[in-house]
This record gives sequence, structure tokens and C-alpha cells, in this order.
Amino acid sequence: MKPTLLAPCVRGFFMTVLMLLMGVPAFSQPQSTSEIHGQVFDAETGETLPGANVQVLGTLLGASADRDGKFVIRKLSPGFYTLRVTFIGYQIGRATVYLTEGSVSRVDFRLQPTLLEMSQVVVTASRQVEEIQTAAVSVSALSSESALRRNPLRLDAALESIPGVSLVGENVNVRNSTGYTRGLGSRVLVLLDGIPALPSDFGNMNWDILPVTDFERIEVIKGPASALYGSFALGGVINVITKAPTPEGRFSIRTSAGIYDDPYETAWHWTDRTLHFNRTDLSYARQFGKLGVRASLGRHESTGDRENRHFQRWNGTAKLSYAFDDQSELTLFGAYARDRRGEFVWAENGKPFVVPLAFKEYRLFLDAYTFYAQYRLRANDWLEFKWRASMVRQLTGNQFKVEGDFAPAQGPGADFQIHARLDSSMDFTVGLEYHYDFAEQRDIGRHFAYTVSPYLQQVWQINKRTRFTAGLRYDHYYLLPGPPLQIQFFKRKPVVNPIPEGIEEQYLNPQIALSYQLFSSTNFHAAVGRGIRIPVLGERFLQFDQPIPFQPNAFINTERSLSYEFGWRQQIGELGNFEAVGFYNRYDDLVEPVFVASGTSFFATLVNIHEAKIPGVELSGHMRFLNDLIRLEASATWTDPKVVRAGANEDIPITFKDGDPLTYRPRFLAYVSPSLHLGPFSLEADYSYASKVEVQLFRSDQRVPKKQLDARLLFRWSNLTAQLAVRNALQYYYAQVERNFNEVRSFSTGLMWEY
Repeated sequence: MKPTLLAPCVRGFFMTVLMLLMGVPAFSQPQSTSEIHGQVFDAETGETLPGANVQVLGTLLGASADRDGKFVIRKLSPGFYTLRVTFIGYQIGRATVYLTEGSVSRVDFRLQPTLLEMSQVVVTASRQVEEIQTAAVSVSALSSESALRRNPLRLDAALESIPGVSLVGENVNVRNSTGYTRGLGSRVLVLLDGIPALPSDFGNMNWDILPVTDFERIEVIKGPASALYGSFALGGVINVITKAPTPEGRFSIRTSAGIYDDPYETAWHWTDRTLHFNRTDLSYARQFGKLGVRASLGRHESTGDRENRHFQRWNGTAKLSYAFDDQSELTLFGAYARDRRGEFVWAENGKPFVVPLAFKEYRLFLDAYTFYAQYRLRANDWLEFKWRASMVRQLTGNQFKVEGDFAPAQGPGADFQIHARLDSSMDFTVGLEYHYDFAEQRDIGRHFAYTVSPYLQQVWQINKRTRFTAGLRYDHYYLLPGPPLQIQFFKRKPVVNPIPEGIEEQYLNPQIALSYQLFSSTNFHAAVGRGIRIPVLGERFLQFDQPIPFQPNAFINTERSLSYEFGWRQQIGELGNFEAVGFYNRYDDLVEPVFVASGTSFFATLVNIHEAKIPGVELSGHMRFLNDLIRLEASATWTDPKVVRAGANEDIPITFKDGDPLTYRPRFLAYVSPSLHLGPFSLEADYSYASKVEVQLFRSDQRVPKKQLDARLLFRWSNLTAQLAVRNALQYYYAQVERNFNEVRSFSTGLMWEY
């Protein structure tokens, strides 16, 4: 493949900007002695709110409330300041204070509880703290409290309540960007505290790496974000932000258990056993002076509701943070996941809960961990430095594993970032990111690659109503050369390397966005940007014979996109909010799986579709009625995913035609979640709809839309929450992937206790 070259001056420009900023005389500023002291309370109960975040707008200074809800912000210069206080589940608080030289001012906050999404702040959309209401791109947030009410057994199960997000198999789609890749590659970048978490070999997220009780919120950018985050952010970004250590010691236990119902049709019964599942999560957090500690452990086990859907999973996390006297902070985080499961490839014809004989012994083993270290230094009230190093390691195997045939895929990375607030209207972020990919196993071979990416982001508050954002990122990707034949795998013929000379590619991705506040409760936003996704090592080199033959296509091109969007956000007092967004995404060289006939059988491979498009409209809203007696969340997303130009491939016959719909993508999604709140009791329901999808295999099989109703009853008393739940209450069956029905109806009970 011929590399896409950029002028050397582009690299010189980024390097010059970095060197200039690194030379800023940050530490020569005189130290100011003014301070702000305060305390944060719940306005209704009067209780303090430990962990509330206090930020001095127009600066990089801030603090977190301690175990008594108190905070102190030091080293402020004389002048007027506006403070912003945020806490999950509460309205944003603001106050203005005037400081003289050496003065100490006191400001207390009393925050009102709220469940409205637009009352939250996010950090993913621009790598800076900002309010959802005024963000210049489409972004949503899901709090831990909102997710846990639905009693999800994995993190991905909680995502479908976010507008525009859907699951097809285990693939998470944002506005239909990914479709279904059978565990190979993703167009949605997943971050863990802002750090990439996708493995280097297959590029598919391991959602078991983090216990469901251990995140504070999940932020989702909808649309290309490659200008900030590079490859994989072609369709969007999901940032899982973990909980910080709490000022006071806190232990929590969450446990749930349930049983699966029998299939609706008697002819589908396949066992006399009682099929069941259970999950338990433990966590503890505490601040010991300047040292913060948080740890968790989870276990999830299920017989599955069908043959070969059984599994046993363990996961654990640990987080340490230390605050130094010089306003710097060190954070260490590690997570581990172990998965042993059967693999339900597809059902035997006419028996939807039984696998064909050839797949009965198929198993999958997975061990993974991720680690990061982050050091943040606040030089003064306008300049901050951040260093990060990370590692994602994952070992995947099956029942045919032979010693030496599998090695862990490893993805070390590093990031250096400078954030400067030049004045009250201008923010500037510049950084340099490095990522290394290594994969070695008998189905891939042994391959190495790296990416070096300088980036910059500027946020300009033009006036009180208008905010302009511009970003630019340069990605230099290099697949290292390797031997044409690899013979290190035991009892296997040599693995051919089709690209022994390697590949070098370079890309420049810009994005601009604008936010305009017409009224205090009305905001319009618009954005245009480019995105890329460089194929992962598994997409280029993977080959195997079971369970479905798969042939490599090492010469697939990098995907590119151009995206436009325009949106309107409306706050309706304390009753609720509403958002409407129109978007258009055009993709070049979209990588899609195809099935190719080979004699009396077939094999799967990947091809490039020359041009595709996904235009659409998204509506969402949150409302409260009758003094918060009734709450309603609702969203609807319509898209028209189509092949514009299929193109031609000399070696592989492409089964797509111009004008065909893109497969595994429902054109219409809808989600409605009403709830009734009576004192300590809550009665809640979730109804989700997805139109039927186009598939590539067994097209003569009957397919219907997704229609799923879940319901639950919750009881809260002090620090205890109990729940009774039913999933798929209507016992409705649908298949978004060939011969893979959704789960049968299940009944469960859950308990969560904190002290």
C-alpha cells in the first residue's frame, strides 16, 4: 500500500508548538496568598457532600470536598472569581467572590438534587471540564446511580439507555457506526479515565475488565473524534470514568441472582435443568490523609439460557492517588479480568437454543489486564502538565490451545499533555501520544506496529453566548517489517506474512465546532470533522478454520470519514430537558465483513466499501412530573445506512451493490423509560425497540424487530437498596445476528448496601 505522505512542515509545526509551550516560564510567576474556604451541603437534607468538585472558572484551580464537605483553594491572586460546584445527582452550583491580597473568603454551597443529564459536566468532548448544556459537540453522560438502577450485569448492558447507542451482539454502536464485526475491530474508541483500553490484536472491548459498581459516570461523544483521540474514534468515543477514593471510608456490596424462564415454544426446550445466573461485587474506598485508596472485586457466573452460553468471570481493580504539596497528583490504576466461557456461534436450524454438533466443544479463554499511571502538575492558576503511561494486555485462547501458540497481545502507550488557560476566554491543549501494538499467536503470526500522534485543541469563548472549538491531530502509523515466513508455532505450517516490507501511513484530522447560547436555557451547536480508523493487526492477518473459516486481507485500506452535525438543546426549567440533532456521516473505504462462496462451503473475510453514508436524526429528553412523582426518559434515532459506491476488488468478490443497506444496523431505535416514585419505593420500566436488520447469512430466516420490555421494583432504606426485576417480560424473541436469539425471560433479585 502506498503511504499517504504529508509535507514535513506539518510535523515541524507540531514540534515547534510543543517546544515553545514546554519553554514557558511557568514557575517564575509570583505566588499569591489569597484563599477561598467553604463547605458543600445538600439543600434539602442539610447533609454535607464529601467529594463534591469545586472549580474556579477562568483558571485551572479547584478542590474536592473532604469527608466533612469542606474545601480550600489556595494561591489565588486578587480579583473577582466565579466558583462552580458539581456533584453527581445535583444541580450545578455557582457563586462569585472578590479577593484582596492575602484575604481569606468563605463561600458555602447548598445544592439541589436533580436527575437531569444536562445539569452534569463532562471532560471527554474537549479534554476539558465543560457543561453538557453548552458543549459544542453531541455528548451524553450516564451516571453510576442511573446505571445501577437497571441492575446491569456488565457495563455494556447499561449503555443502551444512552440516546443513539445500541448493542448488536457484543458490538457497541454509536449512531450505527460499527454494525457487527464478530469481535474484530470497533469504530467506537473506549477509554478508561481518558486512556485507550482496546487491545492490540482484535481491537474489541473487554467489558468485564471493570466491575459495574466501580465507575462514576460514562461519557459518550457521538460522531468522529479523531481530531482529539485518533484511530478507533471514527464513530464516537466512550469514556468510562472510575470512582475516586472517598474522603471517608466506604464499603459496598452488590449482589444479584436470577433464573431463566423456559423458552416460549415447547419444541425449543433443550434441558430439564434450572438455568441460573449470579453476580457479586465488593468495593472499598478511603482517603488516608494525602493518600487515596480504592479497590474492588467481582465474580459473575451463569449457566446461560442455551447450550454453550455458560461462563465464569472474575475481575478486580485497584486505584491509588497521592496529592503532593506542590499541587501535583499521582494516580495509579490497575484492572484484571478472567473469563472462561462456551461459545454459541449460531443455532442449529429449527433449534434456536442448541448449537450444531461441530460447535458443541467450542470454548474461549481470556485473561486481560490494563494499567495506567498519571502524574498531573499544576504549575500555577493557568498552566497544567500531565504525563500518562499505560498498558493493555490480553491473552485469548480456545480449546485447541497448544503451548507456545498464543502470546498476550500487548499495547503500551504514553501521553504528554499541556493545558493552558491563557485568559478567561481562551483555553489551549497540546499533547503528544505514542502507542505500540504487539500481537503473536498462531492465527495471526507475529507483528509489531506503532503510532505517534501530536495533537492540539483550542477552545475560544468569543462572548458570553458563543463558544468556538478547533482541534487538529496528526497520526503517523508504522507497521514494522517482518520475515516473510514465521515458523515458531508448534505443529503448524509456517505462517505467511503478506506484507514483509511493512506499511507507513500518515493522516491529518481537523475538527471545528461552535456552540451558541440563544437564551440561558437554549443552546445550539454545530460541528464538522474528519475521522480515521487504521485496521488493527487482527483485521489484517487473522486466519483460522474454526468455527467459521476466515481468510486474511492484509491490504485493506484505512477507513476515513467526514461528519457534519447540527443540534439544539433546551432546558425546561426543573421539569426536564430536550435535545434534537441532525447528522450526516460519509465513510470512505469502510471495512466490512463478507462471506464468500468456496465450492460447497464459504469463508469470511474483510473488504473495503469505497463509499458509504449514514445520515440521521436523534431526539432525546428527560422529564419530571407531579413534584418528581413520575419521571420519563425517552429517545429515538433514525438513520439510513447505505452503500453509495461498493467498488471492486480483484481478489475477493464483493457482495454489496450500490444502494444496498449496510448490514447489521437497525434503521430506527427507540427507548422509553417511565418510572413511578412513592417514598422509598420505585416502579420502573425500560422499553427498547430496534427495527429489523439486514444480515449476510441465512437471509431466508424470518427476522423481526427488537421489542424488549424490562421492569423492576426498587426499595431504598438508608444505605440499602433492594430490587426485584424481570428482563424480557413479554418473552419476545428476535435476532440481530444470524440464528442468535436474544435472551429468554429472566427473573432476578438484587441487593446493594453501602456503609
